[in-house]
Amino acid sequence: MPGRLLNEAEIIALIRELAGEPPPGVEVPIGDDAASYHFTGGDVLATVDSIYEGVHFNLDTFHLSDVGWKAAAAGVSDIAAMGGQPSCALLSLAFAQAPTAEDVRALVSGLIEMLASCSCALVGGDVCRSGGGLALTVTVLGTPPPGGPVLRGGAGEGDIIGLTGCVGDSGAGLFILELGRDELRSRYPRLVEAHLRPRPRVEAAGLLAAAGASAMEDVSDGLAADLSHICEMSALGCEVEECLLPLGDDLRAFAGEVGEDPLRWALSGGEDYELLFTAPPDRFETACGSLLSSGIAVARLGSMNAGGARCVLLRDNGERVELRGAGYDHFT
Repeated sequence: MPGRLLNEAEIIALIRELAGEPPPGVEVPIGDDAASYHFTGGDVLATVDSIYEGVHFNLDTFHLSDVGWKAAAAGVSDIAAMGGQPSCALLSLAFAQAPTAEDVRALVSGLIEMLASCSCALVGGDVCRSGGGLALTVTVLGTPPPGGPVLRGGAGEGDIIGLTGCVGDSGAGLFILELGRDELRSRYPRLVEAHLRPRPRVEAAGLLAAAGASAMEDVSDGLAADLSHICEMSALGCEVEECLLPLGDDLRAFAGEVGEDPLRWALSGGEDYELLFTAPPDRFETACGSLLSSGIAVARLGSMNAGGARCVLLRDNGERVELRGAGYDHFT
């Protein structure tokens, strides 16, 4: 039997309950006209991301807790991509119709679980009615690293290109969800989890900033597109080698089973939220050592060059392919 539908005040009261006692730094928590957070470092990083039913997720395949997690992960990853530490977040929720307490609890619990995993507090937001489906907008505020934020445009000629973790898992997970085959979902849970509950590289971000990474970006639109962003902002080209791309065993096995090229998901799947970075050769070795010492996988992909913002993939067969336009774009 469905639960009782909540009004706006009841939704806010439940979210405040779910947020729990405010952690240090929160001076005015949920419940007032605005929150107050004390940032000790001075400078503040700020980012905002929105996800919409029918565009970023479908409730036939996503649990509400997964929606909440994914909404928070995108903003947290943006802070990490600049070497920062997320501190607090604001949530704007829009429901097509009044939700039940169970719906709100599931949705917000997933979001708070994601934020708590990196010591980020939910401090406020808004609730309203949507003319369409469910929509969440999450604003995340954080602190930059001591040396200042690591930008996309800081790469230098000769810098080595590196990547944490693996790429392509999230894109393959989405493919499994869209196929709607339960046996695939049960046999490849890591791929599905990579799409439903991505884990931003907050710890790795701090280590890379401390090691002197020259440029950094999270892999959200796809490796090809995000490499192109660094090239364009740094006014440089790059060359990466296919044989160096870190593809997981599950990705390779699943791709072989369904007759797909795993490289497609690796280059254009997006939403892996791994960190793509550059560093001069000596600092690159230091950065890799720091990551590996913390149990974080890292791979060298190639190097930056004076190639006029051209991003080139050197295929295993010797073919040179320019990576352009291979990534997620809301309007193409």
